[in-house]
Amino acid sequence: MKKIMLSILVVGTTLFASNNAPIYKTGLLLAPKGDVIYKKQCSSCHGDNGKQTSYEGSSRIKYGEIAGVDTNALIKDLKDYRGGIKSKNYQTHNKYGYGSLMRSVTVDLSWAEIDAVAKYVNNLK
Repeated sequence: MKKIMLSILVVGTTLFASNNAPIYKTGLLLAPKGDVIYKKQCSSCHGDNGKQTSYEGSSRIKYGEIAGVDTNALIKDLKDYRGGIKSKNYQTHNKYGYGSLMRSVTVDLSWAEIDAVAKYVNNLK
């Protein structure tokens, strides 16, 4: 019985310790990391450098470069996509026809995270 209890204690401690590793995830109360969020949420479409203008594998999907875009303009667009502007009545913003896709990417981001991503994109130049 003592061996079983000791095994349970060791396994439980190991699982608890492995879950406490500092991992950034959107929505947590950590300082927003624009570069990490961009790489996770944005780079598959916009590329690592913000200069990708079509989705890899499709010539039909086109969009402009975002590298170096004005921070305040991008913050406004991302918040519109997220649906947090009261004048829009929280409807999906459909700028350039990517409203649903961009909403799904931004819906879990906080305002501070959106600000951090916009600052990071502005510095991609």
